Amino acid sequence: MVLANLKSMKLLIIFFMAVGVATAQDFSSIKEKTDQYAGLMTVEKLTKTIAKDFSTNEDKVKALFCWLAKNIRYDLEEFYNPNRQTRTTFRYRTPEEKEEKLKAINDNIIRNTLRSRKAVCEGYARTFAEVCTSLGIENEIISGYVRTSSHVIGKPLAEPNHAWNAVKLNNDWVFIDATWGAGAENNGRWYRKFNPYYYNIPKEKHFKTHLPEKSIWKLRIGRMEKEEFYRQPIFSNDFLNSNVDLLSPNSGVLTKNKEGTVEILLTKASGKEIFLGFLGSSTAYKPMVSQQDKNTVVSFIPPQQATSCFLLIDRKVAIQFLIQ
Repeated sequence: MVLANLKSMKLLIIFFMAVGVATAQDFSSIKEKTDQYAGLMTVEKLTKTIAKDFSTNEDKVKALFCWLAKNIRYDLEEFYNPNRQTRTTFRYRTPEEKEEKLKAINDNIIRNTLRSRKAVCEGYARTFAEVCTSLGIENEIISGYVRTSSHVIGKPLAEPNHAWNAVKLNNDWVFIDATWGAGAENNGRWYRKFNPYYYNIPKEKHFKTHLPEKSIWKLRIGRMEKEEFYRQPIFSNDFLNSNVDLLSPNSGVLTKNKEGTVEILLTKASGKEIFLGFLGSSTAYKPMVSQQDKNTVVSFIPPQQATSCFLLIDRKVAIQFLIQ
């Protein structure tokens, strides 16, 4: 491998899927309006403003996505709070009392999100759902699993760790992650960066980043079990939003052959600049790259102590693997 002096590359990015900017959706005209919304917003005021400015349900949902991305910061302090409660328990005597208490808890989450302008994923998802409901748009909150680091490859979580939304538009379910659409964490700081990739996440790529907990939502997207989801490599949205695809390996764990070499097979990667990074090293490496029919073969011998590998395509983190 050839060393490359690419000091600007930051290889360890916690929410690295959300860093790039996708171009599949054009939000410019919608953002031009929603960027002007000022002042303290309530669900009622946000609903009324969006309904006044946009006529179709699709544009209303896009406007809400844009507004949340611009105005709600991810609450890292809350996320990293070791005493943070991820489940709320309460007593109730009747189903009606249960629903009343659940609504009060959820209303408080939404109110705090809009007042403080910060939230973890539940605040984004519940606020998104409540405004959609106020706009008369059918929607559901999805609880499930996401993966952001090679450390979790092959290690399924026992409990869901994320929430996002499904919205019914034109008789079809559209999947939206307003949290990841708003920005990203890098080296302990959160950076606002609008990312339209997470509006209408492509169904064929949904399971590469998001796995719903409930079977009904998994079946509306495709078929995948939690163990299989966690065996995959970690994909960035820059990679998922490109034409390049990973042909092999299907596993997130790279296995060396008898010569100690690892091979990664890509399609539609001809002419791309390909480098590798290894956890703990600030230096990028140039692997052997060759063409096999219409596919691209990336071959390299990992450093002896390397346990995690980053594939970079055109100087952007594309895929994370573990090394066995």
